[in-house]
Amino acid sequence: MSTGPLVVYNAHLEVFCGLLARIAQLSDIFADARRLADSGFHRQAILADMNTMAHGIARLSPNYCCDHMRFRSIGLDEAMVWHRHVLPVTDPRYCWPPAAAAGSAAAVDSSSSSSRAGAGAAAGTAAAAAAAAAAAAAAGTEAAAAATAEAGAPAAAGQPAVNQRLLDWGLSTDVAADATNPGFSDPFPPSTTTLDNPAYRWLGLSLMKGKLDWVLLRALRVAGQSLGNHDYALSDHKWLSADVALQ
Repeated sequence: MSTGPLVVYNAHLEVFCGLLARIAQLSDIFADARRLADSGFHRQAILADMNTMAHGIARLSPNYCCDHMRFRSIGLDEAMVWHRHVLPVTDPRYCWPPAAAAGSAAAVDSSSSSSRAGAGAAAGTAAAAAAAAAAAAAAGTEAAAAATAEAGAPAAAGQPAVNQRLLDWGLSTDVAADATNPGFSDPFPPSTTTLDNPAYRWLGLSLMKGKLDWVLLRALRVAGQSLGNHDYALSDHKWLSADVALQ
């Protein structure tokens, strides 16, 4: 059985910015994760309040949605934007297990979710790709082939991939490269709701809800996951929990 160490990132991303700024903040975490992976610390977890809330009624506030994605992403919650256009674009240098890198010729910006990494699935690039395909079939989304044209150019051997979609949205080349996923997957689907506080409802309608909280895992096998604090007695957010084993 594999043993540690396990690197855990505890992050709280900025709420008063916008979708693109939070992707840039995530890219900083991914960049540090690469640095530690290069030093042999492969097993990693990002446990975070990512504040992915640039949707719904928040679009009406320039304090919460401060970039041109405020209306450009209409139809998608911010969590779904991450699952369609950020997490599926992988860095082939950091596939897990390492043998999976041999079959990775390019990073692909899939139009589908990478969330359905079920219990027992490896929290790595291979699992994320398989889960994305399953989620696409289940949800009836467009085939990944249609999205291949949106992917970054194939990375030369030893060179970083680039998320072309993020370049198109106006982020810098450095951020678009750092934001490529170095092997993390998410056991919770983008439809998970971690914020839907009764205090934020009007006439029974949820004015602001979504998946603001995240568990991203690398080189870990997921044995189970759960969601709690449904009555919001402990916090205005629900909690996420994942049982994992080291790979």
